[in-house]
Amino acid sequence: MAMMSFAEVVSTGSFSAAATSLGYSKAAVSRQISRLETSVGMKLLERNTRTVTLTPVGREMYARCARIVDEVNEANRVMTGMQQKPRGDLKVNAPVVSSLFDLTKIIPRFLQAYSDIRLFINLSDSRADLLKGRFDVSFWIGEPYDANLDSVLLREYPMVLVASPAYLDREGRPKAAGDLKEHVCISETHLSQLGEWRLSKDTTVAIGRGPLTSNSVRMAREASLQDLGVSYMPRFLVADDIDAGRLEVLLPDLVTETISLHLLFPKGSYMLSKVRAFVDFVASEVREGPAASVGGGIALTQAY
Repeated sequence: MAMMSFAEVVSTGSFSAAATSLGYSKAAVSRQISRLETSVGMKLLERNTRTVTLTPVGREMYARCARIVDEVNEANRVMTGMQQKPRGDLKVNAPVVSSLFDLTKIIPRFLQAYSDIRLFINLSDSRADLLKGRFDVSFWIGEPYDANLDSVLLREYPMVLVASPAYLDREGRPKAAGDLKEHVCISETHLSQLGEWRLSKDTTVAIGRGPLTSNSVRMAREASLQDLGVSYMPRFLVADDIDAGRLEVLLPDLVTETISLHLLFPKGSYMLSKVRAFVDFVASEVREGPAASVGGGIALTQAY
């Protein structure tokens, strides 16, 4: 019961919700957590009036408990001949630009397939707090950033250098990578290192600090649309602007770098049926979409 109570508190985010879900009193759940903490000799949860968060030891315990609880539930389903559907609250973080990879269409289809799951979607370009239980899953454009996370690669997108025709008419069009040092470059720190752009496997160029440095690709795109300078970003974010002539692609023969779209989640949490259902469903939908370039089954990798 202690491990079940602990896993449910983390999953639901509160003692009250866990008690309701398990059919126990709140006091009984609290006692079970206290006994579990006493048995391991360390604090597993940080509690305040509003939130319950995992300690570092609690994260490791949760990964193990979640796996054990899922295995116990699976054994019970086999023994009783019942197939329990994924259920409960699932908290997902996604980039603000997620509409550009059809998340707004994928989510309704997922909820139709899994009616017992309640989704909370947060849109943010910042790194999601996955290790303290605030989110269960996060979409991430770029390389995975934490060794405590597992990841699933969804797609890879080609990168492009872009600027507005008005800016290029004023400042000139670069003919080679080295010409970029003479241009105003809009720095976006989410997808590239500050002060440099990797254009291909063999070509990395140093860029000067321009008028804007941001961790938002939307802001970098808008700056280029407003004639402020050159931006470097995934092509899918500016494909409509390129087709409409609002932005021009620069050095297309030189730029061959790609950027990846991942799903990230805490190590071990893929064993949770609701997380597994979401990851598998989204991976299938995104990989089969019109811009998909990555196929095959689910492959979990450790984030670095």
